[in-house]
Amino acid sequence: MLLSIFYFYGSCITLTYFSTVVLIFFGLSWGVLPQWYLHVVAMIQGYFPREKLENTYENEESEEQRSEKSADQIAEERVKRIIDTDLGPCFQTAPTIRPTLLGMMPEKNWNSTEKAIFFAGLIFRIFFLMPVRVCLLLTSFVFVALAGLQTAFRTLSDREKTWVAIVYCRLFCGSMGLVANYRNPQFRPKKPGVAVSNHLTPNDIQILWAGTPHGSSYGYVVTGQKHKGIIGIIEHLVEKLCPSLWLERKCSNERQGFLAEVMKIAKREGPVLLFPEGYCSNNSKVLQFRKAIFEENVNIYPVAIKQSPEFGDGFWYEDEFFQYLVRIMLNWAVVYDIQYLPMEVRKEHENNSLFAARIQQVIANAAGIPSCEYGGSLWYKQEERNKLKETLKTQHDISGSRNNSDSGISGGGGSSDNLSIDDFESVSENQCEENVIPAMN
Repeated sequence: MLLSIFYFYGSCITLTYFSTVVLIFFGLSWGVLPQWYLHVVAMIQGYFPREKLENTYENEESEEQRSEKSADQIAEERVKRIIDTDLGPCFQTAPTIRPTLLGMMPEKNWNSTEKAIFFAGLIFRIFFLMPVRVCLLLTSFVFVALAGLQTAFRTLSDREKTWVAIVYCRLFCGSMGLVANYRNPQFRPKKPGVAVSNHLTPNDIQILWAGTPHGSSYGYVVTGQKHKGIIGIIEHLVEKLCPSLWLERKCSNERQGFLAEVMKIAKREGPVLLFPEGYCSNNSKVLQFRKAIFEENVNIYPVAIKQSPEFGDGFWYEDEFFQYLVRIMLNWAVVYDIQYLPMEVRKEHENNSLFAARIQQVIANAAGIPSCEYGGSLWYKQEERNKLKETLKTQHDISGSRNNSDSGISGGGGSSDNLSIDDFESVSENQCEENVIPAMN
């Protein structure tokens, strides 16, 4: 009896794995089965009570309290408020509309039936999804390594390289449990130009590559910063099979050369794949786009990504990429809705900053999420916070001087928490000039 159970279990794992590999190699898919699977998971999640949200509302200061503080104190508090309210939520686990059931232990307030359902799901994720996904991940590495080894004996054509890249990326995405819907294929990025997208994880490169149709002679020119560990191995394998540019972020001397090479390729070939946010976020907002590549005479192909975190959060927030891989493989799925949007070019009245902001808003509108006027560097870098603080202090001093000079007009000297366009532009100029756009974080 026990042997029969193990035989049946092993057969299910083996059949699922080999079927997936065969479908990927022939450019096919599981059809509607993933959608049925997600529907069942959503029904199970809907059976559980929703978590109560805590009220984190803080009372605003009175004008009297604010007037007693110095410009330095007010600026520091406003920077903190921007970090906590505008940027902080973007770098936490993605908010969900229902319980995900992705923990390792049940909630204390669940009844016995709910706990039984939870443990059944946990067993399914650990003993079925995880083994299949690990096998697919190892297969993707072995496949691309063998393909790379073959390049030592003969030169692969562009179509052959593209096929290898597509198969590798689909195997890799299968190991992540990706269920993706690629919409508007008529707007897929073409040569020449730059494909730009919002950004959740380094895996976004494989996810977008996986949407390339079988039989294509090109996909994307891959860009990113150099990494070590698992990501570094992936980068080394990728550069053998498709055009790629890697940036050493710590080396400031490389940045201008990197940007010049990107623009050269974008105007002649491409499409170069870039993530102008520069940092991974949880898809609750589209962070400020860096302006560097939004030049004249460059075709920009916006791509909007929207995830459904109820089945698994695709955002990389762990310290180590290996930890991220384990969590992703234990998810129900990573569900992406990907929209290819019409090509855009810079208008006559636009500079790089305005063009970048317009594309950011186009992607945000298509994904159905708000845009953020601040970049990820403000969250990660203290020097950017100091720059913003100085700008806010200057703004406060100017506002105070105007109020004092306006006789007959009464009112407090406080100012809005939102920067004016001119103030914000001065901060964003510093951010954009200091950092060249990396595709991976």
